[in-house]
Amino acid sequence: ENGNDLPKTIISREYSSEWKPGDEPYYPVNDAKNGALYAEYKKLADAEPKVIFGGRLGEYKYYDMDQVIAAVLDRCDTELQ
Repeated sequence: ENGNDLPKTIISREYSSEWKPGDEPYYPVNDAKNGALYAEYKKLADAEPKVIFGGRLGEYKYYDMDQVIAAVLDRCDTELQ
């Protein structure tokens, strides 16, 4: 009735693949070109005292959800002290 009483288990897997035009850009691609571009954006971001950039795109890192939550809580501790 609520979707919790199904007699089966569903297992899904995620496989990485090289990004190509038309794909959704979910994850950062850590190569030299993008690393240099990120460094330039980081300089601009650091010059914005009232803005916090975070998450996968803001920090240019791959995060699982538990890592995102931990990073946000750590950042809050830092900012609120």
